[in-house]
Amino acid sequence: MPEPNRKGCLKSILPSDSPETFRIWRKSVWRSGPKSLLQWMKPFVVAAVCLGMLCFILLAGIICVFAYYPTDTRYHNLIKERVQLQINYTTLIKERDHLLCLNNWKIFGCKFYYISTDHKNWIDSRQDCQGRGADLVIINSREEQTFIKSFKNKAWIGLNNREVKKSWKWVDGSPLTTSYWDSGKPNNYGGAEDCVEMAVGGNWNDASCKETRQWICERPFN
Repeated sequence: MPEPNRKGCLKSILPSDSPETFRIWRKSVWRSGPKSLLQWMKPFVVAAVCLGMLCFILLAGIICVFAYYPTDTRYHNLIKERVQLQINYTTLIKERDHLLCLNNWKIFGCKFYYISTDHKNWIDSRQDCQGRGADLVIINSREEQTFIKSFKNKAWIGLNNREVKKSWKWVDGSPLTTSYWDSGKPNNYGGAEDCVEMAVGGNWNDASCKETRQWICERPFN
């Protein structure tokens, strides 16, 4: 008759053993007392506890996934909200541009330009631009020069040499690098032509800062 070993496992019971052999073994285990039965069952109890802990950890992981990561519905709602915000932003930009156009502002590139209807000297013209959140125009490219020429008005631009003679600077302090002077200009006629205007033909002319002209303001989009 087979006997349990000290770990509660049989020395030899094969699937081919007869039912009578299994009955005799079971009777022997019960006769050996509860202690022997518990020793035999211990590996199965440990396995059951481990399986239970594994199920608990798996359940906790699933809960965390659903708690901290958006479901498909939440994700799609976020996408819709983002699209709506983009539409609202675009609408506001269009309304802003429309209001600026109604107030004589024009758009070119990434900037707004304003041509005045009044006439003022260079200093007062610049102050008016600054009051509008802008400054006298700074011309940085031939494309911008061509656009400014389309106004077809004698108007102040943001170039001057009021601080240092023959040292032309823009209102932001940057030096003149590319120029579009009219023929024979600048000539500093009378020794007091320290400011620059856009002449009728579209090129530049130096003139007295005390003269009154229209003026052109420039401001970025933001």
